[in-house]
Amino acid sequence: MPKYYYECQECETILKIYHSMSETKQDCEACETKNTLKKIPNKISYSNREKEDKKVGSVVKQSIEDFRSDLEEQKQRLKNELYGTDN
Repeated sequence: MPKYYYECQECETILKIYHSMSETKQDCEACETKNTLKKIPNKISYSNREKEDKKVGSVVKQSIEDFRSDLEEQKQRLKNELYGTDN
């Protein structure tokens, strides 16, 4: 079902309501007044983001390498704390 936005003329609440195209709403669900809803146009959003050069696989591989590096650093730090060595 399509989503429609309505504004209540009484309480000025904006409602997002899903209903069929042939149906219209008139009663506010927020303040429960009758015949106070006015349909407002949907906001159209357009995103013109540049496509990133990275593919999902390369991002995952990089994340795995970063985690592996962090894990090795943590293991070395714990080893130094337990055994009191700096190597």
